[in-house]
Amino acid sequence: MKGKYYKLPIDFSQLLQKKDMPAITLEESIEQHIHLLITTVLGENKDDPQYGCQWWDSDFDIKASNNEVKEQIENAVKASIVRYEKRITQIRVVAAVNQEELLLPATRKMKKKIRVTVTGSISKNNNPFQYSSFFYISPLSYD
Repeated sequence: MKGKYYKLPIDFSQLLQKKDMPAITLEESIEQHIHLLITTVLGENKDDPQYGCQWWDSDFDIKASNNEVKEQIENAVKASIVRYEKRITQIRVVAAVNQEELLLPATRKMKKKIRVTVTGSISKNNNPFQYSSFFYISPLSYD
């Protein structure tokens, strides 16, 4: 339905039982789509091999400095959003890269923590938009 947005992942059992599916706001739909763009590797979507984020190609590049990683992420995320998320304009992407120690049962791991913040304006109503999320890359383990 045009103008109605649904929560991901879609629960197909509700759909098959002809139950109402949970609806979300326009802002939440844009956030979901940006998250999907960021976490999709190029080529993963067989219908559109360009869908996703190019920076995953260099995820395990251990020679890249934090500044290089930051720049790659900002450029790749912005390019993906400009291409695939037309509901926002005036897009600005800021990435922060930090080393973080994760204490897991029986092990400690150093990972790069990436925080991505996307700001812009929603095309439909000119309201400000902000999305922020983080994830870890470059696994390195030590005892």
